[in-house]
Amino acid sequence: MKKAKVLLASVFALVVLFFILQLVSANNITYLSSTLWTDAEDVQVVGDYAYCAFRNGLLIFDVSDPANPSFAGKFYLVGRGGGIYVKDSYAYLADRSVGLVIFDVSDPGNPDSVTSYSTLGGVEDVFVQDSIAYVAGGSSGLQIINVKDPANISWIGEYGTHIYSVFVLDTLAYVSRTSDGFLIINISDPANPDSIGRYDTPGSVQGIFVQDSLAYVADHGSGLQIFNISDPANPDSIGSYDTPAYANDVFVKDSLAYVADDYGGLQIINVSHPVSPSLAGSYDTPGHACAVLVKDSLAYVADDVGGLQVILVSDPANPNLFSNSDSPNEILSVFVKDGLAYVATSYTGLKIVNISDPANPDVIGCYDTPDYAVDVFVEDSLAYVADEWSGLQIFNISDPANPDSVGSYETPHYAEAVFVRDSLAYVADGGSGLQIVNIKDLANLSSVGSYQTPDWAAAILVQDSLAYVAIDDSGFQIINVSDPANPDFVGSYDTPGKVKGLFVKDSLLYLPDRGTGLLIFNVSDPANPDSIGGYYDESDVYNVFVHDSFAYLASHSNGFYIINVSDPTNPTLVGNYRTPGNSLDVFVDGEYVYVADRYSLIIFLFIILLRSYYNIKCSYNIIF
Repeated sequence: MKKAKVLLASVFALVVLFFILQLVSANNITYLSSTLWTDAEDVQVVGDYAYCAFRNGLLIFDVSDPANPSFAGKFYLVGRGGGIYVKDSYAYLADRSVGLVIFDVSDPGNPDSVTSYSTLGGVEDVFVQDSIAYVAGGSSGLQIINVKDPANISWIGEYGTHIYSVFVLDTLAYVSRTSDGFLIINISDPANPDSIGRYDTPGSVQGIFVQDSLAYVADHGSGLQIFNISDPANPDSIGSYDTPAYANDVFVKDSLAYVADDYGGLQIINVSHPVSPSLAGSYDTPGHACAVLVKDSLAYVADDVGGLQVILVSDPANPNLFSNSDSPNEILSVFVKDGLAYVATSYTGLKIVNISDPANPDVIGCYDTPDYAVDVFVEDSLAYVADEWSGLQIFNISDPANPDSVGSYETPHYAEAVFVRDSLAYVADGGSGLQIVNIKDLANLSSVGSYQTPDWAAAILVQDSLAYVAIDDSGFQIINVSDPANPDFVGSYDTPGKVKGLFVKDSLLYLPDRGTGLLIFNVSDPANPDSIGGYYDESDVYNVFVHDSFAYLASHSNGFYIINVSDPTNPTLVGNYRTPGNSLDVFVDGEYVYVADRYSLIIFLFIILLRSYYNIKCSYNIIF
């Protein structure tokens, strides 16, 4: 018995050691929340709600008062929302990474994921008729799914490959094959779908709408194409209208075709004579119009920049904006201080988010800057914004709900980044290098000095009397600014790729070098920076933030990486999170990680489960 107890204890010790070793290597990156969503891909309006497929997932607006759409609920997905269809109390979301995701939206304020269906090719679009979902599965073709019980779906049948959009009417499915035109598929027996007709259009089919015996096709570069499909085995081209941009989607109501025309916004085409369609009116949306749906006298447009745009079309010749979801443009950078996140959102300026509860961020203030807000720095009660052509913009944020412009300085070129220390603002000014601005008197900002870098100045950080400047195609430069009127070159290092950001901590400089990875330099001798290590990754790395012994690396389409740099000569990967958008900037505050992901601000919790096991002694007295 004693031997058995010793053996049991020893085995237990081994199990404990294994668990400890697992803790050493396991680091938990947990999604907490996201806000400032942009990039709407599709929209469907049912009852008092607009259901939108955003890049980040499902977003629902209450449009019971269309003049004032309000947020109702959302559900975040790691993939990329593409198309949406709502039937009864369920929303079917086509996600290009996750697949088909079905939500219970009986309570629109709390959409709940019921189930999902994955395809090899990613899901591009979905249409639901009766109890069957017809899924455009990209390279997986048309997938036909029984959704009578949405919690227990089952596969019925499939057809072909490379199907990217779908419209169903009665026993026929009209599907796009992009550059190969469209197919008409007989689905009277959904287990055995059969192609009965096709037409190779001049462009690339993005969307199809069928009404009566006509098919209206959004044919991308070839605009709107109209076909007579009274004989589905022989669709016949009868008319077309070449829209100014790229036709992405089409919706037909009465005798008008509403075309989501990419950067051409909303195009309204009179199709009362389908053989000779003509322009009735147009409305230029903020970004790229991706999808459109018309209800009553309102057109709901999903716009990649403007989010949900509600356009009054009662007079088609003069459509005008009725309301919008107040979506930001692009989420480019973030700065966190005292429970608030300050976000540079390109053409929509500065956004201020209350993050006192990081799981429930709340946008509380905004200011639309004159140009393109690309970076933000906060000190005391002032926010400093690098606003490209409009230079340096300064805001009083003592009342964050109502930021107030208190000063500006027009730099010679593009203000790309800003760093503030004492009474000076250091601006990375693109082609004009480093610009130093006296900000002591906000009413009279003035130039103190400048330094012309060899290439585009993209980022700036100041430590002690040295300014570290990221130089696009030329690595970085170190400039002595002890006399700001006469900044002087100290040292530099030319790296292989493009550089958009940097971080300096103690005597180490961390440089994200696009196409190379994270490079680490010893700059204790600033005249001779020394490359000492790196985490090599050929992805498009953009920016880095170092906290404690970890470097957080924004890696564009690869999300963000967390790298252990406790030994800077041998950095090691700890974890990676693949975000839905393009990670451009990262800021760390304690255990919270804030990622500017182009299409949203995402907040993560990073729990370090690292334990020191070197002092744990286990006795392996295994007695047999």
